[in-house]
Amino acid sequence: MLLGAGCSPESERAATSSGGASGGARAISQGAFADESRSRGVLHLTARGGDDYFMPDSMGPGCAVFDADGDGREDLFFVEAVRDQNGALESEAGRDRLLFQQADGSFHPAAKGFGADDPRYGMGAAVADVEGDGDLDLFVTNYGSSRLFKNQGRGTFEDATEASGIREEGWAATAGFCDYDADGRPDLFVTRYLELDPSVRGKGAGGAQDYPSPLQFSGLADRLWHNEGDGRFRDVSHEAGLATRVGRGLGLAFLDLDGDARLDIFVANDSEPNFAWVQTAPGRFENRAFALGLAVNRVGRAQANMGVAVGDVGGEGDFELFVTHLVAEANVLHQRGPGGTYADVADRAGLSTASLDLTGFGTQFGDVENDGDQDLLVLNGRILRRGPRAAVDLPLHWVPYAEECQLFLNDGSGRFRLAGAEEGGDFSRAIAVGRALVVADLDRDGGLDLVVANGDGSSRLYRNRLEDRGHFLSVRARGADGKSDALGAVIEVRAGGRTWVRILGTCQGYLSAGPPAAHFGLGEHSAVDGIVVHWPGGIRESFDASPADQERVLVRGTGKR
Repeated sequence: MLLGAGCSPESERAATSSGGASGGARAISQGAFADESRSRGVLHLTARGGDDYFMPDSMGPGCAVFDADGDGREDLFFVEAVRDQNGALESEAGRDRLLFQQADGSFHPAAKGFGADDPRYGMGAAVADVEGDGDLDLFVTNYGSSRLFKNQGRGTFEDATEASGIREEGWAATAGFCDYDADGRPDLFVTRYLELDPSVRGKGAGGAQDYPSPLQFSGLADRLWHNEGDGRFRDVSHEAGLATRVGRGLGLAFLDLDGDARLDIFVANDSEPNFAWVQTAPGRFENRAFALGLAVNRVGRAQANMGVAVGDVGGEGDFELFVTHLVAEANVLHQRGPGGTYADVADRAGLSTASLDLTGFGTQFGDVENDGDQDLLVLNGRILRRGPRAAVDLPLHWVPYAEECQLFLNDGSGRFRLAGAEEGGDFSRAIAVGRALVVADLDRDGGLDLVVANGDGSSRLYRNRLEDRGHFLSVRARGADGKSDALGAVIEVRAGGRTWVRILGTCQGYLSAGPPAAHFGLGEHSAVDGIVVHWPGGIRESFDASPADQERVLVRGTGKR
């Protein structure tokens, strides 16, 4: 366990005895990730951005990984954010893209007119089965009118926005599905960024024109949409207590922040205090970010909060929140202490100094080596230009914004070190304008792969090519119908006297979504002793032991209570 302000000597002793026991992040003998974007048909270069420095160009776009056509293989969805040559927000070049994974691991684009190839100026994507029919649906946030696309089967979609009752106009950023009321239906939360005046100009170094600062604009209230179960959603933001506060919302995470077994909502706000929406009564939320220690940094200052990752980094059974920030603002790792409040332990964890010269966006935890601890991946890319950090092959407009990607290896106790290029491989060598990141096992071989959408208009796939990975288990938890994913379920896996904990969800923190599967690296353990699922609503069920290196689908009501 990592130590922060208020941790006791007893906590320190417990941390020392329960860590991963490697004593330091081990060296990886080969580059962990190989850029297979071109060979697998994923590489795509979109001409975006221009000399008018339109602010939305600097913030997106996003992506999603999910099985769109129900064939058991993960597909890729890339949101496009392209204006036409006259500056209009809808364009043919801006149609969102869907790539189907083939049996050989390559990706082929969906035929034109697949139903979710929206030409609007896009930001992010959210994924869930909103109807409980077994098909995963899409919600796409836009600068403009956001859209809900329902999956008609076999990877075709229908625009169901009007029929659903969802009305999201303006600048929406990260959206995510969650089951906040534990009724088995995925509800929708949408972070909204700011009230942009496109006529406002920004200035960079030396007074040259650059992208505007968010401080030049007021924020917006986020929205919560309740799934009514009949294909419609109802705006419950006011009755839930969420509409009372405005902020420049960007990052998003769902977890139980106060330990009462109710799902809460964390929103990373840009250049102002974060929101920690704690569910104090069924369907009622209060912002307790300051009381919990999640609003500002350790010296009481609001930062440019962007991407969010949630993980049990020290193996102690509690979830930490990692938040990325602007250059000169250290990234933050919020850890819950004995009193229930959170403290920033990024410095002790080795995650602070390495972020100071970079601007972080998409980020996720994931056990890259399957050695039993969660590593950390961070995409970086500036929003104010400076001289390039290295020679890069990018469109000229984006060269001054490009920065390196980062892989941090966990030593098993929640302390990290930055992996070198020889360990991280092509991911650690990449210099790009990083924005959205999805961590997922694309080929279901047990290794976590990476899908990236960059602000410079490129999309990338980094395959996990480690040959000496440990064992793994992938877990999917579904409701009693066997179809709907139990979003928000907390899953515990036990093996060899250790316990690993994950939250089932699809939201991946910044403009992105991944498959509804929880990945567990098990190290040398070739079997698990048992699995416990804490279902939304508080019901707990245990499931029998099983061999590792497989995917298990657990259905509510089939375990032991």
